Amino acid sequence: MKGLTKSMMWVLMAGLVVSMSPATAAPITFTKDVMPILQENCQNCHRPSGQNMSGMIAPMSLMDYREVRPWAKSIVKAVESRQMPPWHASANQNGHFLNERTLTEKEIQTIADWVKQGAKRGSPSDAPAPVEFKEGWIMGEPDLVLTFPKDYFIKDEVEDLYYNVTVKLTDEQLSEDAWVSGVEFIPGSEVVHHIIAYASDPEIVGSIKENEDLEGASEEQLRGRVMLGGLAPGTDPGYYPEGFAFPLKKGSEITFAMHYHKESGPGTGVFDNSTMALKFSDKEPEHILGITNIAHGAFEIPPGHPNWVVSGAHTFEEDVLLVNLFPHTHLRGKASTYTAIYPDGTTEVLLETPAYDFNWQEYYYYKEPKLMPAGTRMEVELVYDNSPENAERSGFDSSRAVRFGGPTTDEMDLGWYTYAPAVKADATD
Repeated sequence: MKGLTKSMMWVLMAGLVVSMSPATAAPITFTKDVMPILQENCQNCHRPSGQNMSGMIAPMSLMDYREVRPWAKSIVKAVESRQMPPWHASANQNGHFLNERTLTEKEIQTIADWVKQGAKRGSPSDAPAPVEFKEGWIMGEPDLVLTFPKDYFIKDEVEDLYYNVTVKLTDEQLSEDAWVSGVEFIPGSEVVHHIIAYASDPEIVGSIKENEDLEGASEEQLRGRVMLGGLAPGTDPGYYPEGFAFPLKKGSEITFAMHYHKESGPGTGVFDNSTMALKFSDKEPEHILGITNIAHGAFEIPPGHPNWVVSGAHTFEEDVLLVNLFPHTHLRGKASTYTAIYPDGTTEVLLETPAYDFNWQEYYYYKEPKLMPAGTRMEVELVYDNSPENAERSGFDSSRAVRFGGPTTDEMDLGWYTYAPAVKADATD
Protein backbone atom coordinates (compact mmCIF):
# COMPACT_ATOMS: atom_id res chain seq x y z
CA MET A 1 0.00 0.00 0.00
CA LYS A 2 3.09 2.23 0.21
CA GLY A 3 2.94 5.14 -2.20
CA LEU A 4 -0.87 5.16 -2.52
CA THR A 5 -2.63 8.42 -1.96
CA LYS A 6 -5.54 8.68 0.47
CA SER A 7 -8.03 9.09 -2.38
CA MET A 8 -6.70 5.96 -4.09
CA MET A 9 -7.11 4.01 -0.87
CA TRP A 10 -10.81 4.94 -0.72
CA VAL A 11 -11.31 3.78 -4.34
CA LEU A 12 -9.76 0.40 -3.53
CA MET A 13 -11.87 -0.04 -0.41
CA ALA A 14 -15.05 0.82 -2.31
CA GLY A 15 -14.18 -1.77 -4.93
CA LEU A 16 -13.62 -4.36 -2.24
CA VAL A 17 -17.05 -3.67 -0.74
CA VAL A 18 -18.68 -4.06 -4.15
CA SER A 19 -16.88 -7.33 -4.81
CA MET A 20 -18.10 -8.70 -1.46
CA SER A 21 -21.77 -7.70 -1.98
CA PRO A 22 -24.31 -10.30 -3.15
CA ALA A 23 -24.71 -10.85 -6.88
CA THR A 24 -27.24 -8.64 -8.57
CA ALA A 25 -30.70 -10.22 -8.41
CA ALA A 26 -31.81 -12.00 -11.56
CA PRO A 27 -34.22 -9.95 -13.67
CA ILE A 28 -37.91 -10.69 -13.25
CA THR A 29 -39.42 -12.34 -16.31
CA PHE A 30 -42.90 -13.27 -17.42
CA THR A 31 -42.27 -16.96 -17.95
CA LYS A 32 -40.48 -17.60 -14.65
CA ASP A 33 -42.08 -15.14 -12.22
CA VAL A 34 -45.34 -13.64 -13.52
CA MET A 35 -46.96 -16.54 -15.37
CA PRO A 36 -47.39 -18.69 -12.19
CA ILE A 37 -49.19 -15.79 -10.46
CA LEU A 38 -51.60 -15.36 -13.38
CA GLN A 39 -52.25 -19.09 -13.58
CA GLU A 40 -53.15 -19.28 -9.91
CA ASN A 41 -55.20 -16.10 -9.61
CA CYS A 42 -56.34 -14.75 -12.98
CA GLN A 43 -56.65 -17.25 -15.78
CA ASN A 44 -59.75 -18.98 -14.44
CA CYS A 45 -61.69 -15.94 -15.68
CA HIS A 46 -59.21 -14.33 -18.10
CA ARG A 47 -59.21 -16.97 -20.82
CA PRO A 48 -61.27 -17.91 -23.87
CA SER A 49 -64.58 -19.28 -22.56
CA GLY A 50 -63.52 -18.10 -19.11
CA GLN A 51 -65.58 -18.54 -15.98
CA ASN A 52 -68.87 -16.66 -16.08
CA MET A 53 -69.21 -15.00 -12.66
CA SER A 54 -72.97 -14.56 -12.70
CA GLY A 55 -72.92 -12.50 -15.88
CA MET A 56 -69.51 -10.92 -15.25
CA ILE A 57 -67.12 -12.11 -17.98
CA ALA A 58 -63.46 -11.09 -18.19
CA PRO A 59 -62.82 -8.66 -21.08
CA MET A 60 -59.48 -10.13 -22.18
CA SER A 61 -57.52 -13.38 -22.15
CA LEU A 62 -54.25 -13.55 -20.17
CA MET A 63 -53.05 -17.01 -21.11
CA ASP A 64 -49.61 -16.23 -22.55
CA TYR A 65 -47.02 -13.48 -22.97
CA ARG A 66 -48.43 -12.32 -26.30
CA GLU A 67 -51.84 -11.70 -24.70
CA VAL A 68 -50.54 -10.22 -21.45
CA ARG A 69 -47.85 -7.82 -22.69
CA PRO A 70 -50.22 -5.13 -24.13
CA TRP A 71 -52.03 -5.00 -20.78
CA ALA A 72 -48.96 -4.93 -18.53
CA LYS A 73 -49.33 -1.37 -17.17
CA SER A 74 -53.09 -1.79 -16.73
CA ILE A 75 -52.53 -5.02 -14.81
CA VAL A 76 -50.15 -3.26 -12.40
CA LYS A 77 -52.71 -0.55 -11.70
CA ALA A 78 -55.47 -3.12 -11.17
CA VAL A 79 -53.51 -5.28 -8.72
CA GLU A 80 -51.94 -2.38 -6.79
CA SER A 81 -55.37 -0.81 -6.27
CA ARG A 82 -56.79 -4.24 -5.30
CA GLN A 83 -59.38 -3.87 -8.07
CA MET A 84 -58.22 -7.26 -9.32
CA PRO A 85 -58.66 -10.00 -8.42
CA PRO A 86 -62.14 -8.82 -7.35
CA TRP A 87 -62.49 -9.34 -3.61
CA HIS A 88 -63.92 -6.75 -1.25
CA ALA A 89 -63.44 -8.12 2.25
CA SER A 90 -60.94 -6.30 4.44
CA ALA A 91 -57.44 -7.75 4.59
CA ASN A 92 -58.13 -8.37 8.28
CA GLN A 93 -60.32 -11.29 7.20
CA ASN A 94 -57.77 -12.86 4.84
CA GLY A 95 -57.60 -16.60 5.40
CA HIS A 96 -61.14 -16.89 6.77
CA PHE A 97 -63.08 -17.55 3.58
CA LEU A 98 -63.08 -20.45 1.15
CA ASN A 99 -63.50 -18.42 -2.05
CA GLU A 100 -60.98 -15.64 -1.41
CA ARG A 101 -59.45 -14.00 -4.45
CA THR A 102 -56.40 -12.13 -3.16
CA LEU A 103 -52.75 -11.55 -4.07
CA THR A 104 -49.97 -11.34 -1.51
CA GLU A 105 -47.85 -8.20 -1.20
CA LYS A 106 -44.95 -10.17 -2.69
CA GLU A 107 -47.00 -11.21 -5.73
CA ILE A 108 -48.15 -7.63 -6.34
CA GLN A 109 -44.57 -6.36 -6.04
CA THR A 110 -43.34 -9.04 -8.47
CA ILE A 111 -45.80 -7.89 -11.13
CA ALA A 112 -44.92 -4.22 -10.53
CA ASP A 113 -41.18 -4.89 -10.69
CA TRP A 114 -41.60 -6.94 -13.86
CA VAL A 115 -43.22 -3.96 -15.60
CA LYS A 116 -40.62 -1.50 -14.22
CA GLN A 117 -37.87 -3.71 -15.65
CA GLY A 118 -39.40 -3.62 -19.11
CA ALA A 119 -41.89 -6.50 -18.96
CA LYS A 120 -39.39 -9.01 -20.41
CA ARG A 121 -40.61 -12.37 -21.63
CA GLY A 122 -37.79 -14.60 -20.42
CA SER A 123 -36.92 -18.09 -21.55
CA PRO A 124 -39.84 -20.25 -22.77
CA SER A 125 -38.23 -23.18 -20.93
CA ASP A 126 -38.92 -21.39 -17.61
CA ALA A 127 -42.67 -21.30 -18.19
CA PRO A 128 -44.86 -23.62 -16.09
CA ALA A 129 -47.03 -26.16 -17.87
CA PRO A 130 -50.38 -24.72 -19.06
CA VAL A 131 -53.28 -25.18 -16.66
CA GLU A 132 -56.04 -27.49 -17.83
CA PHE A 133 -59.34 -25.85 -16.91
CA LYS A 134 -62.51 -27.83 -16.48
CA GLU A 135 -65.27 -26.41 -18.64
CA GLY A 136 -68.97 -26.38 -17.82
CA TRP A 137 -70.66 -25.83 -14.49
CA ILE A 138 -68.42 -24.35 -11.78
CA MET A 139 -69.91 -26.57 -9.06
CA GLY A 140 -69.57 -29.72 -11.17
CA GLU A 141 -72.12 -31.66 -13.16
CA PRO A 142 -75.64 -30.85 -11.89
CA ASP A 143 -78.40 -33.37 -11.22
CA LEU A 144 -81.20 -31.12 -12.46
CA VAL A 145 -81.19 -28.16 -14.87
CA LEU A 146 -84.22 -25.89 -15.11
CA THR A 147 -85.13 -23.11 -17.53
CA PHE A 148 -88.25 -21.03 -18.13
CA PRO A 149 -91.15 -22.83 -19.83
CA LYS A 150 -90.82 -20.19 -22.55
CA ASP A 151 -88.72 -17.11 -23.25
CA TYR A 152 -89.83 -13.96 -21.47
CA PHE A 153 -89.70 -10.56 -23.18
CA ILE A 154 -88.69 -7.51 -21.14
CA LYS A 155 -90.42 -4.65 -22.96
CA ASP A 156 -88.85 -1.46 -24.29
CA GLU A 157 -90.49 0.75 -21.65
CA VAL A 158 -89.19 -1.32 -18.71
CA GLU A 159 -86.50 0.09 -16.45
CA ASP A 160 -87.01 -2.06 -13.34
CA LEU A 161 -89.20 -5.15 -13.30
CA TYR A 162 -89.84 -7.98 -10.86
CA TYR A 163 -91.16 -11.10 -12.56
CA ASN A 164 -91.59 -14.59 -11.10
CA VAL A 165 -91.31 -17.66 -13.27
CA THR A 166 -92.56 -20.90 -11.69
CA VAL A 167 -91.61 -24.38 -12.85
CA LYS A 168 -93.49 -27.38 -11.37
CA LEU A 169 -91.23 -30.38 -11.00
CA THR A 170 -92.48 -33.50 -12.73
CA ASP A 171 -92.01 -37.03 -11.43
CA GLU A 172 -89.51 -37.54 -14.23
CA GLN A 173 -87.43 -34.60 -13.00
CA LEU A 174 -87.73 -35.49 -9.30
CA SER A 175 -89.16 -38.90 -8.45
CA GLU A 176 -88.60 -38.59 -4.68
CA ASP A 177 -87.68 -36.02 -2.04
CA ALA A 178 -84.12 -34.76 -2.42
CA TRP A 179 -81.46 -32.69 -0.68
CA VAL A 180 -79.93 -29.74 -2.54
CA SER A 181 -76.19 -29.37 -1.93
CA GLY A 182 -75.36 -26.94 -4.73
CA VAL A 183 -77.10 -24.21 -6.73
CA GLU A 184 -75.79 -22.36 -9.78
CA PHE A 185 -77.33 -19.88 -12.20
CA ILE A 186 -76.64 -18.60 -15.68
CA PRO A 187 -78.41 -15.32 -16.52
CA GLY A 188 -80.21 -15.52 -19.83
CA SER A 189 -79.65 -11.89 -20.83
CA GLU A 190 -77.60 -8.85 -19.92
CA VAL A 191 -80.58 -7.17 -18.22
CA VAL A 192 -80.79 -9.69 -15.36
CA HIS A 193 -80.03 -7.77 -12.18
CA HIS A 194 -80.53 -10.69 -9.83
CA ILE A 195 -82.28 -14.04 -9.38
CA ILE A 196 -83.51 -15.63 -6.17
CA ALA A 197 -84.55 -19.28 -6.24
CA TYR A 198 -87.34 -20.64 -4.03
CA ALA A 199 -88.67 -24.17 -3.66
CA SER A 200 -92.21 -24.56 -2.38
CA ASP A 201 -93.67 -27.20 -0.13
CA PRO A 202 -96.59 -28.37 -2.32
CA GLU A 203 -98.74 -29.02 0.76
CA ILE A 204 -98.33 -25.52 2.25
CA VAL A 205 -97.51 -22.79 -0.20
CA GLY A 206 -99.93 -20.82 -2.34
CA SER A 207 -99.38 -19.24 -5.72
CA ILE A 208 -96.88 -16.44 -6.29
CA LYS A 209 -97.83 -13.32 -8.22
CA GLU A 210 -95.79 -12.53 -11.30
CA ASN A 211 -94.91 -9.03 -10.08
CA GLU A 212 -94.35 -9.88 -6.40
CA ASP A 213 -90.97 -8.72 -5.10
CA LEU A 214 -89.78 -11.58 -2.90
CA GLU A 215 -86.37 -10.11 -2.02
CA GLY A 216 -87.80 -8.13 0.86
CA ALA A 217 -90.83 -10.36 1.39
CA SER A 218 -92.41 -10.98 4.80
CA GLU A 219 -92.37 -14.33 6.57
CA GLU A 220 -96.06 -14.74 5.74
CA GLN A 221 -95.37 -14.20 2.03
CA LEU A 222 -92.61 -16.79 2.17
CA ARG A 223 -94.58 -19.35 4.17
CA GLY A 224 -93.90 -22.82 2.85
CA ARG A 225 -91.02 -21.67 0.63
CA VAL A 226 -87.37 -22.63 1.00
CA MET A 227 -84.85 -20.19 -0.42
CA LEU A 228 -82.20 -22.16 -2.29
CA GLY A 229 -79.81 -19.41 -3.28
CA GLY A 230 -79.40 -16.41 -5.50
CA LEU A 231 -77.43 -14.67 -8.18
CA ALA A 232 -76.20 -11.09 -8.42
CA PRO A 233 -73.33 -9.65 -10.49
CA GLY A 234 -70.12 -11.42 -9.56
CA THR A 235 -71.51 -14.05 -7.18
CA ASP A 236 -70.06 -17.52 -6.89
CA PRO A 237 -72.41 -20.51 -7.16
CA GLY A 238 -73.94 -21.88 -3.98
CA TYR A 239 -71.71 -24.74 -2.89
CA TYR A 240 -72.10 -26.13 0.59
CA PRO A 241 -69.99 -28.27 2.94
CA GLU A 242 -70.52 -32.01 3.09
CA GLY A 243 -73.35 -32.80 5.45
CA PHE A 244 -75.21 -29.51 4.74
CA ALA A 245 -78.15 -29.28 2.33
CA PHE A 246 -81.60 -27.77 1.62
CA PRO A 247 -84.75 -29.92 1.53
CA LEU A 248 -86.55 -30.31 -1.81
CA LYS A 249 -89.86 -32.19 -1.86
CA LYS A 250 -91.23 -34.22 -4.72
CA GLY A 251 -93.84 -32.20 -6.61
CA SER A 252 -92.37 -28.85 -5.53
CA GLU A 253 -92.62 -25.70 -7.58
CA ILE A 254 -89.33 -23.92 -8.24
CA THR A 255 -89.62 -20.15 -8.57
CA PHE A 256 -87.16 -17.96 -10.43
CA ALA A 257 -87.74 -14.62 -8.65
CA MET A 258 -86.31 -12.34 -11.34
CA HIS A 259 -85.30 -8.70 -11.13
CA TYR A 260 -84.59 -7.04 -14.46
CA HIS A 261 -82.93 -3.63 -14.78
CA LYS A 262 -82.09 -1.79 -18.00
CA GLU A 263 -82.27 1.52 -19.82
CA SER A 264 -85.78 2.11 -21.13
CA GLY A 265 -86.54 3.28 -24.65
CA PRO A 266 -87.30 2.14 -28.20
CA GLY A 267 -85.35 -0.93 -29.22
CA THR A 268 -84.13 -1.79 -25.71
CA GLY A 269 -86.44 -4.77 -25.23
CA VAL A 270 -84.83 -8.16 -24.87
CA PHE A 271 -85.80 -11.82 -24.39
CA ASP A 272 -84.62 -13.72 -21.33
CA ASN A 273 -84.53 -17.38 -20.40
CA SER A 274 -82.27 -17.86 -17.41
CA THR A 275 -80.99 -21.21 -16.19
CA MET A 276 -80.81 -22.76 -12.72
CA ALA A 277 -78.87 -25.93 -11.93
CA LEU A 278 -79.24 -28.04 -8.78
CA LYS A 279 -76.82 -30.59 -7.38
CA PHE A 280 -78.19 -33.21 -4.96
CA SER A 281 -76.58 -34.85 -1.95
CA ASP A 282 -76.49 -38.63 -2.10
CA LYS A 283 -77.46 -38.93 1.55
CA GLU A 284 -79.55 -37.15 4.16
CA PRO A 285 -77.61 -34.21 5.62
CA GLU A 286 -76.58 -33.79 9.23
CA HIS A 287 -77.42 -30.07 9.04
CA ILE A 288 -80.43 -28.62 7.22
CA LEU A 289 -79.62 -25.26 5.64
CA GLY A 290 -81.62 -22.07 5.69
CA ILE A 291 -81.10 -18.59 4.25
CA THR A 292 -82.39 -15.41 5.85
CA ASN A 293 -81.33 -11.82 6.38
CA ILE A 294 -80.99 -9.06 8.93
CA ALA A 295 -82.65 -5.82 7.82
CA HIS A 296 -83.87 -2.58 9.37
CA GLY A 297 -86.18 -1.76 6.48
CA ALA A 298 -87.61 1.52 7.79
CA PHE A 299 -84.64 3.75 6.96
CA GLU A 300 -84.50 7.03 5.04
CA ILE A 301 -81.24 8.26 3.51
CA PRO A 302 -81.21 12.10 3.37
CA PRO A 303 -80.59 13.90 0.08
CA GLY A 304 -76.91 14.43 -0.64
CA HIS A 305 -75.64 12.60 2.45
CA PRO A 306 -72.25 10.92 1.77
CA ASN A 307 -72.04 8.62 4.78
CA TRP A 308 -75.45 7.46 6.05
CA VAL A 309 -75.45 4.40 8.35
CA VAL A 310 -78.27 1.84 8.64
CA SER A 311 -78.03 -1.11 11.01
CA GLY A 312 -79.96 -4.12 12.23
CA ALA A 313 -79.36 -7.10 14.50
CA HIS A 314 -80.50 -10.62 15.35
CA THR A 315 -79.91 -12.71 18.48
CA PHE A 316 -79.59 -16.45 17.95
CA GLU A 317 -81.79 -18.51 20.25
CA GLU A 318 -79.90 -21.74 19.56
CA ASP A 319 -76.38 -22.73 18.57
CA VAL A 320 -76.04 -21.96 14.86
CA LEU A 321 -73.38 -22.64 12.23
CA LEU A 322 -72.78 -19.80 9.76
CA VAL A 323 -71.96 -21.06 6.26
CA ASN A 324 -71.69 -17.76 4.41
CA LEU A 325 -72.42 -14.03 4.59
CA PHE A 326 -73.79 -11.87 1.78
CA PRO A 327 -74.27 -8.10 2.23
CA HIS A 328 -76.66 -6.55 -0.28
CA THR A 329 -77.37 -2.93 -1.13
CA HIS A 330 -77.93 -1.04 -4.38
CA LEU A 331 -76.08 1.79 -6.09
CA ARG A 332 -75.51 3.90 -2.95
CA GLY A 333 -73.97 1.04 -0.96
CA LYS A 334 -70.53 2.03 0.30
CA ALA A 335 -69.44 -0.39 3.03
CA SER A 336 -70.73 -3.18 5.25
CA THR A 337 -69.78 -4.81 8.55
CA TYR A 338 -71.06 -7.96 10.28
CA THR A 339 -70.17 -8.12 13.98
CA ALA A 340 -70.79 -10.89 16.52
CA ILE A 341 -71.32 -10.00 20.18
CA TYR A 342 -70.92 -13.25 22.08
CA PRO A 343 -72.70 -14.20 25.32
CA ASP A 344 -69.49 -13.63 27.32
CA GLY A 345 -69.37 -10.01 26.11
CA THR A 346 -66.51 -10.39 23.63
CA THR A 347 -66.95 -9.09 20.09
CA GLU A 348 -65.64 -10.20 16.71
CA VAL A 349 -65.85 -8.59 13.29
CA LEU A 350 -67.07 -11.43 11.09
CA LEU A 351 -66.90 -9.51 7.82
CA GLU A 352 -65.94 -6.00 6.81
CA THR A 353 -66.20 -4.73 3.24
CA PRO A 354 -64.75 -1.21 3.32
CA ALA A 355 -65.37 -0.69 -0.40
CA TYR A 356 -68.63 -2.46 -1.29
CA ASP A 357 -69.08 -2.85 -5.05
CA PHE A 358 -72.60 -3.19 -6.46
CA ASN A 359 -71.13 -4.90 -9.55
CA TRP A 360 -69.29 -7.57 -7.53
CA GLN A 361 -71.69 -8.89 -4.90
CA GLU A 362 -70.03 -11.84 -3.27
CA TYR A 363 -70.99 -14.68 -1.01
CA TYR A 364 -68.31 -14.96 1.66
CA TYR A 365 -68.08 -18.71 2.35
CA TYR A 366 -66.37 -19.77 5.55
CA LYS A 367 -63.66 -22.40 5.16
CA GLU A 368 -65.34 -24.16 8.06
CA PRO A 369 -68.86 -23.28 9.25
CA LYS A 370 -68.53 -20.78 12.09
CA LEU A 371 -70.31 -21.41 15.39
CA MET A 372 -72.61 -18.73 16.77
CA PRO A 373 -73.46 -19.87 20.33
CA ALA A 374 -77.01 -19.37 21.57
CA GLY A 375 -77.35 -15.82 22.86
CA THR A 376 -74.95 -14.36 20.30
CA ARG A 377 -76.14 -11.06 18.81
CA MET A 378 -75.12 -10.55 15.17
CA GLU A 379 -75.20 -6.93 14.03
CA VAL A 380 -75.09 -5.74 10.44
CA GLU A 381 -74.09 -2.17 9.62
CA LEU A 382 -74.44 -0.79 6.08
CA VAL A 383 -73.12 2.58 4.90
CA TYR A 384 -74.58 4.57 1.99
CA ASP A 385 -73.23 7.38 -0.18
CA ASN A 386 -76.05 9.56 -1.56
CA SER A 387 -73.69 12.38 -2.54
CA PRO A 388 -73.81 14.20 -5.91
CA GLU A 389 -70.33 12.85 -6.68
CA ASN A 390 -71.45 9.24 -6.30
CA ALA A 391 -74.68 9.99 -8.17
CA GLU A 392 -72.68 11.20 -11.16
CA ARG A 393 -70.55 8.03 -11.13
CA SER A 394 -73.38 5.57 -10.51
CA GLY A 395 -76.38 7.11 -12.25
CA PHE A 396 -79.00 8.01 -9.67
CA ASP A 397 -80.71 11.10 -8.27
CA SER A 398 -79.00 12.28 -5.08
CA SER A 399 -81.41 15.18 -4.52
CA ARG A 400 -84.15 12.97 -3.04
CA ALA A 401 -84.52 11.04 0.19
CA VAL A 402 -84.14 7.30 -0.41
CA ARG A 403 -86.03 4.47 1.28
CA PHE A 404 -86.21 0.68 1.04
CA GLY A 405 -87.48 -0.34 -2.39
CA GLY A 406 -87.10 -2.87 -5.17
CA PRO A 407 -85.87 -0.63 -8.01
CA THR A 408 -82.12 -0.38 -8.42
CA THR A 409 -82.36 3.40 -7.95
CA ASP A 410 -83.95 2.86 -4.50
CA GLU A 411 -82.06 1.05 -1.75
CA MET A 412 -81.99 -2.13 0.31
CA ASP A 413 -80.30 -3.05 3.59
CA LEU A 414 -80.14 -6.84 3.53
CA GLY A 415 -77.50 -8.64 5.55
CA TRP A 416 -78.06 -12.12 4.15
CA TYR A 417 -76.56 -15.21 5.74
CA THR A 418 -76.78 -18.96 5.19
CA TYR A 419 -76.89 -21.04 8.36
CA ALA A 420 -77.86 -24.35 9.92
CA PRO A 421 -78.66 -25.48 13.47
CA ALA A 422 -75.47 -26.74 15.09
CA VAL A 423 -77.30 -29.76 16.51
CA LYS A 424 -77.30 -32.58 13.97
CA ALA A 425 -80.67 -33.16 12.33
CA ASP A 426 -80.99 -36.78 13.47
CA ALA A 427 -80.39 -35.70 17.07
CA THR A 428 -83.59 -33.61 17.01
CA ASP A 429 -85.88 -36.50 16.01
